[in-house]
Amino acid sequence: VSKKFKDVIEIYDEGDKERLIKLEVTKKELIRSSKNPKWESRTSLKSIESYSYEMGKFRKPDSVIVSLRSKQIEWKLKKGKKLIDAIEDVW
Repeated sequence: VSKKFKDVIEIYDEGDKERLIKLEVTKKELIRSSKNPKWESRTSLKSIESYSYEMGKFRKPDSVIVSLRSKQIEWKLKKGKKLIDAIEDVW
């Protein structure tokens, strides 16, 4: 069973750029996609080395940072704890 998260802000290019994505956690991978521009990336859960969670303060989105073998990805979203729980369930 996969868990989907909409309206996730992904910070990339070492914090210089942001894009609005949809994130899906499946049994084997993280699927990140956006509509404008149309783009999709699949990342194996085995490539996750660590992750961290920081709760947003006063209506600010939560921050989830995932460290992969080759890079680090940061997402900002409401209910970030549910994303961490979804990753932990299949990791």
